[in-house]
Amino acid sequence: MTQEEAIARLSRYQSPTPSKWREEEEKRRRAKTEGWLKYSRRIAIKIALAMKQQNLSRQDVADRMGCSPQYVSRLLKGEENLSLETICKLEDALNIFILQYEFA
Repeated sequence: MTQEEAIARLSRYQSPTPSKWREEEEKRRRAKTEGWLKYSRRIAIKIALAMKQQNLSRQDVADRMGCSPQYVSRLLKGEENLSLETICKLEDALNIFILQYEFA
């Protein structure tokens, strides 16, 4: 098989959409160096558990928070750098505590 034939054969199996492996790998590398992702994922788990216990959909939570269901989906992926305002809205919407804090 010639090089041209091999390229033609492989081209038939090429996906019409570009691969996102490079972007995904970059996210994984950043996750190792950026500590906030660890906390974001923990919060996402807490959100998902509260939603399951309360039988709430993304739309329900979005309505309570005043945001879109798509934003709630992004929060549930655990890759959002959450502001304190967003955390407070989540706590109010789900009636849970996400942050535990002490004052000296």
